[in-house]
Amino acid sequence: PLLWMQNIRPQQVDWPVVQGNKPQAMARTNKELLVTNANYVLTRRFSAKEEYRRLVAAPLLREQFSNSALGLENHLNYIYRKGENLEAEEAIGLSALLNSALIDRYFRICNGSTQVNATELRALPFPPLDIIKQIGRAQAVLDPADIDQTVFSILRETGYLPSDFPTFHETRFS
Repeated sequence: PLLWMQNIRPQQVDWPVVQGNKPQAMARTNKELLVTNANYVLTRRFSAKEEYRRLVAAPLLREQFSNSALGLENHLNYIYRKGENLEAEEAIGLSALLNSALIDRYFRICNGSTQVNATELRALPFPPLDIIKQIGRAQAVLDPADIDQTVFSILRETGYLPSDFPTFHETRFS
C-alpha cells in the first residue's frame, strides 16, 4: 500500500481511495521508500487555509494492513517510537490529541503557516503518556466527532486542565 495526504482523515486512514488519480500501491523494489508495518500516527504536512483544522492526524494500526511494509508519500509525517512500537491506545490517543480543538488552537497561535513539519510537532506540549493512553482507550470506542469532548473531559479529570476550562470546537480566527 502507498498512503498519500488524501488517505488521511481525522482519526481514520482511508485506503484505497477509489476516486482520484494517485496510485494506491507501490512496488517493493523501492525499499528505501518503505516503512515497516507497525503502529504509527500519520499527519498531513500541509493544509488549506480554509480547512476546519490545521492538524489532521490518523492512527495507523498494524492490523489495518496485512503487508509487512507500507509506502508513505512525502507529504505525510509519521510519529513512531524509536526502537519500539507504539501501543494501539498510544497511537489512538496521540492522534485524538492532534485532532483536538485544543492542540489545533495552540498550533495556529504558534504557527501562521499551513505547513506542519516534524520540528513543530516535536515542540507541541503533550500531557504525560498515561493521560494519552487514557484518551486512546476512551476514543477507541467513541465516534471521531466526540474527540473534543473526550480530550477536554479527560484533561480536566486528570488535572491537566483547570476544571473550569471551557470546551471549544472552532479554532479558526476571523
